[in-house]
Amino acid sequence: MTRLHDLNFFVKLAFAFALMTVAWFAPNWQYGVPFALLCLFGLWLTKVPKLRSYLKGAGLLTVMVIASWMVNLLLQGTAPLDALGIAAKMAARLVATTALFYFVMETSSPGAILAACSAARLPAIVTLVLSLTFGIIPMLRDEFERIADAQRARGMEIDNVSLVKKLRFALARGVPLLVQAIRTAHAISFSLTLYGFDLSRKRTTWRDVGLMVEPHMSWKDKTR
Repeated sequence: MTRLHDLNFFVKLAFAFALMTVAWFAPNWQYGVPFALLCLFGLWLTKVPKLRSYLKGAGLLTVMVIASWMVNLLLQGTAPLDALGIAAKMAARLVATTALFYFVMETSSPGAILAACSAARLPAIVTLVLSLTFGIIPMLRDEFERIADAQRARGMEIDNVSLVKKLRFALARGVPLLVQAIRTAHAISFSLTLYGFDLSRKRTTWRDVGLMVEPHMSWKDKTR
């Protein structure tokens, strides 16, 4: 972990949106691809957790996006080189976008998000939506990996196979992942009911929230 990880959640979110805008306004792949690679290098430089798993997913995403756009554009009569350039530009936009928000998700704990929302005096429903959105995606990602481990434990070879089979096996995990997502949503709903969550009740935080979100209570807070 670096001090960048302790930045206020909204600072990181604004930074991600700003860079995403740059990526989507890149005029062609000559600008888009280097920018996407720069975003990936930023993930490595800031030591974002589980980067290897993200890179595997980003690689599959890139192949699927380029292939789908190439087929679509070629069927419309676009020249192969022009189609490849457009497909590469779209893939670079998506890789840059996912890389930026992967950084936000992996470096923002639910507690830090709640603290930042409380300090910003956001409505309770907005706080709840942000916390669940940025908190549940890493949980589903971990569940996706657990499903893959279960496939390996049952003797399914999902690593040393062709790209087409990897895509098929990845899509096959969608059904159990959807089931687990529904179970997780039900568990969250039950927990909110059990603990008497009330949108009209004001929530507080013990964290010191400014430009940085301090992970521990400061000494001056303890003496109050």
